[in-house]
Amino acid sequence: MMPGEYIVYGADPSYFTRKVEAALRYMRIPHQARPKSPDVSARLEARAGTHLIPVVETPEGWIIHDSTYIIELLHMRFPAHPVIPASPVQHIVCRLLDDWIDEWFTRAALHLRWIDDEDAPVCARKIAMDMGGGTHDRPLTPQEEESVAATAAFVMPWGRKAMTVMAGGPEYQDGLRAEFAEFLRQCAGLVGADGGLLGQRLSMADLGLLGAMKAHFAADDYARNFVQGAAPAMLDWTERAWVRADQGETWLADDALPDGIGGLLDLMAGGFAPYMIANRAALEAGEKSSYFTIASGQEVRMITRKPVEDTRLATKAAIEALPEPGRSKVRGLLGNHGLLAVYEV
Repeated sequence: MMPGEYIVYGADPSYFTRKVEAALRYMRIPHQARPKSPDVSARLEARAGTHLIPVVETPEGWIIHDSTYIIELLHMRFPAHPVIPASPVQHIVCRLLDDWIDEWFTRAALHLRWIDDEDAPVCARKIAMDMGGGTHDRPLTPQEEESVAATAAFVMPWGRKAMTVMAGGPEYQDGLRAEFAEFLRQCAGLVGADGGLLGQRLSMADLGLLGAMKAHFAADDYARNFVQGAAPAMLDWTERAWVRADQGETWLADDALPDGIGGLLDLMAGGFAPYMIANRAALEAGEKSSYFTIASGQEVRMITRKPVEDTRLATKAAIEALPEPGRSKVRGLLGNHGLLAVYEV
């Protein structure tokens, strides 16, 4: 265990900032959460090599980014509080779900944050308060207000553009919302009142779900109303899970999966899997957009993204690194749910 505090620089309305915060809290790691405000941005971006959030400063002064890699580092450094199962099937399913939540449901987050003309400016200001040097503990000075307003004026068109390139615009609304509502309902059935997707213990996949809920789906008014109509139990779960710290809970024994997890894997195969395949082909061809058909039959055009291929390759490598018979069990599970072809290339 490394001494000292970890500092998370990000923003409260950030999907991945909240994921990392949830991990640090659950794993009982001393930490602080600070906004990535203008006074620290230049230093952090020069060290991290990215403008993205969050970035984490470790006790020895490393600056690292990417929420999954951050949590993997914490998992290695704090083995008394693991968040990635060691047993083969649970290990890979945890990674599959984490990839899916990180790389696919950002689409739903962007849609629900920016689609509504009344809520979008409110969301832009919330983001700008952290990124533009605002403060939540007193009225803003005129200079701070000017900075926050300027940042919000930049954030809102950026957000709506991101929504569009991630296939979150009005033309995709019906299918996107139906899929996300089904995802929430299935998650609610698996986590129950106080558990996780793989048992009572929270995994990295649960932390990704929790971060997304805390930053977006339970925080923005328009999105929260959607969740309230689709799976209100997920709002209650978010409030309880957010304050949880590891109490020695366990995942299911004997590398078992909970009843109902197959429904989530089938849902993943219907949307995210076709995107991963099309995204890989588009990257190889040097194309900026990928085109694919989801389970509903709808044709989708979505931006080509290297991080999606990176996560696919990382999960593929994790599968290939498994000893037998664990690898055979995982391959059988993927084959049963239409996911094997994604990781065979």
